[in-house]
Amino acid sequence: MERSKDSLNGRRSMQSERQHRVNQYQPRVRGDCKYTDRGNMYIIVTLGLIVVHLLLLPIYVYLTWHHKYWRKRGLVTARPLTLLGTYPGLLTRQRNLVEDLQKVYDKYKGKHRAVGVFVTRQPQILVLDPALAHEILVTNFRCYKDSLTSSYIRHAKWDKYARRNPFWASGKTWRSLRTDAQAGISSHRLKQAYAIWEEGGKMLTNYMEAQVTEHKNVLETRDLCFRYTAHVMADFIWGIDAGTLTRPEEHPNKVQQMASKWTSYAFYMISVFMATIAAPFSRLLLRLRFYPKETDEFFSKLTEESIAMRLSAGSAGSRTDYLSHLLQLREQKQATHDDLVGHALTVMLDGYDTTGTALLHALYYLAENPASQQQLRTEILRNLNTDRSLSFEHLCGLPYLEQVVYESLRLSSLIPQYTKVCTNATNIQLNESKTLEVEAGMTIMIPNYQFHHDKRYFPDPEMFKPERFDAAAHLELMRKGIFVPFSDGPRICMGLRLALLTLKSALIHVLSEFQVVRGREKLRPSGDAGFGMVLQGNVHLEYRRFSR
Repeated sequence: MERSKDSLNGRRSMQSERQHRVNQYQPRVRGDCKYTDRGNMYIIVTLGLIVVHLLLLPIYVYLTWHHKYWRKRGLVTARPLTLLGTYPGLLTRQRNLVEDLQKVYDKYKGKHRAVGVFVTRQPQILVLDPALAHEILVTNFRCYKDSLTSSYIRHAKWDKYARRNPFWASGKTWRSLRTDAQAGISSHRLKQAYAIWEEGGKMLTNYMEAQVTEHKNVLETRDLCFRYTAHVMADFIWGIDAGTLTRPEEHPNKVQQMASKWTSYAFYMISVFMATIAAPFSRLLLRLRFYPKETDEFFSKLTEESIAMRLSAGSAGSRTDYLSHLLQLREQKQATHDDLVGHALTVMLDGYDTTGTALLHALYYLAENPASQQQLRTEILRNLNTDRSLSFEHLCGLPYLEQVVYESLRLSSLIPQYTKVCTNATNIQLNESKTLEVEAGMTIMIPNYQFHHDKRYFPDPEMFKPERFDAAAHLELMRKGIFVPFSDGPRICMGLRLALLTLKSALIHVLSEFQVVRGREKLRPSGDAGFGMVLQGNVHLEYRRFSR
């Protein structure tokens, strides 16, 4: 009996062990189902990652296959990021183009004449040798006739006034537009219209005298400079008093408001067009434009009313200014109304925002450097007539004034890069044994900001030293491609003389009446929304009136 029990227990034990072994290999249920779910999840995630990689691989190949573009052509390449290219700040907006470009320039300067870079996915040549820059801008201009901005205009189909500006134009259109526009701002014509700047300078100092009394000598200088450039441009282009210096109670002043909106929008959109270089079709889809519709309408109406007012005045309204030039174009070349507005805005682009910003920097640098300011003041006072005026010839012939202006333009470098387009296939000599073939359509960037701040060419580059340009040194530096504040060659800035006249005239009137003193805060240029490194925000300077 006992043996039977033992036998039965043994069989039960063996069955229990077999069942345990079976259970080890069977799926767990109830509380153990989480292990099965987790395993399934791992499988799903793994399969998902594989699918994602398979989907992303073609995209990655598409974004990076062109990175060998320059290596295949024998040009050293600045390593680009996958999607952002060599200048990630163009898309991320975390850094200015000058800052991105500086890193590349510092790494390769002195070792190579040029390196290959990428603007997002688009290959581009970055010039590192000023002599090569001079070759592109001047000696081999026939192969680099167009600028990058001129390649954008075909995508801005709704910009009827931008299309009439040589800054945006290309080919034969550029030459024709430049010829018509430039005739109105020739040296001879500016000399005839010089009274506008003389009167504008006196109005500027009268305005300042009232303001320093009200504001205890401290003036926000950016607004001051733009008031002045808005006044002289409105007077010269349209023959009107904009009221920026005579009616300061107008807030906002309509002319100044529209001019600021127009130029800031145009310069910002250049960076937008550059950032979309890899997908130019998006410009058409988004209907991008350089000039806002609101400013188009304003300046169109202003031009129309100014012409009507000048014509109604008859011979009594005869005056040498840009408006009289526009009337000549209408009569002699049958220029349309849109043509005339386009030419007017061409001059405004050269004479308002960039020149106002240049004046702001010049005044700030002089405030920071009282010895240079006093030396300039001495030269001015020594040449003033008894009525405290200065002739056009004397204005253009003051040597230290010219040195101050050029040193200020070097430090600020308001147009920090020039980007040219190869219009005819050509070659670049990289060294004694290597030549690079440049295909038509390739863009070439000239980093003049970097040249202007390179200690090899300008010792102590961040110091304000007008003496660098003693004895017309700027001419030799331009010939070497080192100093190009207005670009160079046939496409040199059309408004060069206009800008210099406006800058010099303002400095003469301000410094002959006021001592400019920097405030407590020391400012330094920083990256703006576009491409430059300039003084940002309000710039408060102290203006102490001289007793006569």
